[in-house]
Order: sequence, then C-alpha cells, then structure tokens
Amino acid sequence: MTKLLKEIRNEYQDYAQFPVEYEKKVDSISNLFGLRNKNRLKSDYCPVFVIGKYKTAPIIFFGINPGYSPKNSPVEENEASKSWEHYQSLYLNFFQYFSNHKFESPYYTALWYLISGLTGTNFPIKRKWSLFDKYLCNLELIPYHSEGIAFPNILNSKQLEYLHNRFTSNIEFIKQFNPKLLIFNGKIWKTLLINYNLVEQHVKRPVTNQFTMYSFELDGIPSVLFDRFFQRHFWGITNDDRMFTIPKLIHDKFKNLRENLSAVETNTL
Repeated sequence: MTKLLKEIRNEYQDYAQFPVEYEKKVDSISNLFGLRNKNRLKSDYCPVFVIGKYKTAPIIFFGINPGYSPKNSPVEENEASKSWEHYQSLYLNFFQYFSNHKFESPYYTALWYLISGLTGTNFPIKRKWSLFDKYLCNLELIPYHSEGIAFPNILNSKQLEYLHNRFTSNIEFIKQFNPKLLIFNGKIWKTLLINYNLVEQHVKRPVTNQFTMYSFELDGIPSVLFDRFFQRHFWGITNDDRMFTIPKLIHDKFKNLRENLSAVETNTL
C-alpha cells in the first residue's frame, strides 16, 4: 500500500473510531489557515483525498478541497461512513454514484465543457458522469469539506510546510500510474507552485484579463495551472472558452496530448 493510501486509511479510521481526536485535527487545520464561518473545515464529515479511477484516469484534476452541498453531501456522507469498504468503493466509483442518484453539480457541469474539449469525445452533458468515470480523477489539496475556502496570499512557514507535504504526497502517488495531463485549479495553486517556486520553469498565458493559465511539466507529465477557480464565470471565462479556447491552448503546448487522450477512447493505452 502506498504512502497516500495508508494516510487515507488511517484518516478514515480516526474519523470512524476516534471522532473527538479527528475533530481536533480538522479544527487545527482550520486554525492553521485562519478559516472562519463557512470557510471553516467540517470536522464531522469524513475526509476525501481521491475521487475516481486513479489507476486508469488520464486527466488528474487537482482541486483545493471537497466542497459541500446541503443536498448531495449528507447522502454521500451516509454512504461513506458505513464502513471502510463502502468508503473505498464510493470514491473509486464516485461518478457512477452521482449518476445513479441523479445528482447535479454546477462545478462538474462547467468541468464537462473542459474535459469534452480536451478529449474530443461526444458524451452529451447529461452523460457527463460517464465521461468523468472514464477520463477523470480528482485529487484534493486539503481533504476536508467546507462550504467555501480562502487562503492568505503569503504563507507562513507552517502553512507552507503543510501544503507542500500534501502536494508532494499527491504527486508521488499519482505519477506511478502515468497520467497524461495534470490540471491545477485555483489561486492557492498559483501561490504554492508559482510564487513559492515549486515549479521553476513555466509558460504564462493570459486567457482573459482576470484569468491566466500556466503550463509546465512535473516529472515529465504535461501540466497546466489555472490561477483562478476555473468554474466561476466572473473571471470572464465562458463555456466556449472551457470547451474550445483553453483546450486548444493546452493541445498547442503539448503536441502529443491529443493522441495520448485518443488512445483512451480506443483502449490502446
């Protein structure tokens, strides 16, 4: 069992068997980053580190932390809390679970445009969960739910150490499965990877006057970073940008990516 999978199992055991200690740990992370009110991490919900079929998904989407929906999250939590076996099955088959329960999510609806554009597939939006099940895995920087999230622009040494360790753990875990594209979504990734020089060489490409994409490679894996939360329209990003403009910029930068993603569709990887 890899280091990250051991961490996930241990976190789940703490959540299930030692709820008081688990609550204190989650609260300590909220305190570390000064998270208050709706941004505070939910210490009564189980952690979520990895979503999707991580061994085969060609596109890895690095989020900030799992969000919270008053409609969907309690149903998800009920399933995850049943047992360690239920938890593993839920998050491995998460997109099928959402499909079966007819859940909807503005976050994933916006993401459908990007993944459709990148893969050139013909999954209609109402079948987005099948598209994600085949192509997508989510990895969370912080594995605890919250209604919102906001981080300081300048990190102190303890904040940087925590986020750096979480980033490294995720990268060391996922690179063994040879993904074809890494996508980092949100301002904290720009702060962590660009401002703190965890990525030394990168190409900066403005998409709008409020939204910039950075491209680089991590251990030889094509990678892009969005400096704002990709799903929000008020950065000037449209669904056409998500489906056409941004995928074209990514494919122009990484010439072999289209062929690598097409191989998934024909099951030749």
